[in-house]
Amino acid sequence: MSSERATTLKQAFRVCNIGALTGADIDRYYVELDDVRSPQAIGTVSQQLDFLDPGEPTAILFTGHRGCGKSTELQKIKRRWQLQYEFIYIKATDELDINDADYKDIYLVIVKYITQALQAWGVSNDPKLVHAFENWFKEITVETEQSREASISVGGKVEVGGGLPSVLNMAVNLLAQIKGSDKHKKLIRENLQQGFSRLQENTNALLKDAFEKLKEKQPNTKGFLFIFDNLDRVPPQVGEHLFLKYANQLRELHCTIIYTVPISVIYSGRNYSNVFGDLNVMPMVNVYQFDREQVELAYDPDGLDKMASLIEQRVDAEKLFEDRAVLLNLVRLSGGHVRQLMQLIRTACLNARGRQISAADVEKAAAKEQNNFEQFIPSNHYPVLAHICRYKGGQLDPEAQAMMQSMLFNITVLEYEQLDDLQSWKYINPLVRRTNAFREALQA
Repeated sequence: MSSERATTLKQAFRVCNIGALTGADIDRYYVELDDVRSPQAIGTVSQQLDFLDPGEPTAILFTGHRGCGKSTELQKIKRRWQLQYEFIYIKATDELDINDADYKDIYLVIVKYITQALQAWGVSNDPKLVHAFENWFKEITVETEQSREASISVGGKVEVGGGLPSVLNMAVNLLAQIKGSDKHKKLIRENLQQGFSRLQENTNALLKDAFEKLKEKQPNTKGFLFIFDNLDRVPPQVGEHLFLKYANQLRELHCTIIYTVPISVIYSGRNYSNVFGDLNVMPMVNVYQFDREQVELAYDPDGLDKMASLIEQRVDAEKLFEDRAVLLNLVRLSGGHVRQLMQLIRTACLNARGRQISAADVEKAAAKEQNNFEQFIPSNHYPVLAHICRYKGGQLDPEAQAMMQSMLFNITVLEYEQLDDLQSWKYINPLVRRTNAFREALQA
């Protein structure tokens, strides 16, 4: 048990952060969940990295519900392979308009990060390659008033003949313009589309050149490994655009790259495996005793205890909870969703008026989060939610299937996996099961 556990509600609020564990916090707070959550997905990703030859390009898709712990597991992957790969970690939310991301934007982000890495090493690119980028940039850039303002906002107008800084500024400039007005974004993207074959060719040439320079510095390296995190936050229609319609373009980057993918892509009715191979799915922590015949599932004591240990690793539970039953109720309300658990305890800390979290504090936290769900769930979703609850998924007509994509994205429906046979099944978020609308639909 961690010696740095929180002993006050203020400390508990801070250490139960809803973000991913990074750096020293992995050593302090990480809890192994393989006994109650299938390790298949992260194990397969690690094995793929092991099997790859140096410089061999591949694209790996990693998915699961937002907030289920993917980013933390990717940080563990980084630790595991940091001697074999040069890691470049990218947060999509920092670089892209997450509600309107495009495959061409991803190419520009790759150009930005690889040139930053080379610049940090103090190495230069082949002048012919830099010249090719400059010529392409001059041809596709539209000098409108907006683009000039975007150039100024990122440090002035791009000058050609500047080597790596020139290429970096081109990428930053275009990404800034794309984040501008919708009208200007459309114009830039149209030009990028017309010149995409050259962008693709130049980007892959840049990646090849960077790999050769990396091998000179680190002869034993297997190459660059890009982790493109937070792409699972794009809406379902954007996810289909990226990983289905334009899958080949993302697959054809000449590097090793892990993309996080919206879980809704699995249920799009289209075959992603033709391009990417199998999708690596990280399920919920299983806090239930699965029985397809039972509408109301019983809780699994081992799953509850393991989820509780996520809190107990961070806080002194004996000091901060009235009793263990209060903590276990908090865990039940999470449904095995790590971020939801952390959000609930943070809200309970804010509700607490004494020195400990009471059952009433947990109930208030649950009511608040329940209300958040009720605000956005459409009324026509509840009959489908009731069907999923009865049959743990089951066959759905096309309209209901489309609804389920939205439900998975918004975590009103959670996906689990049996440890013994890897059978996947679905159940309703406990906070949604509390709502009157859901209960009425279940009784109908």
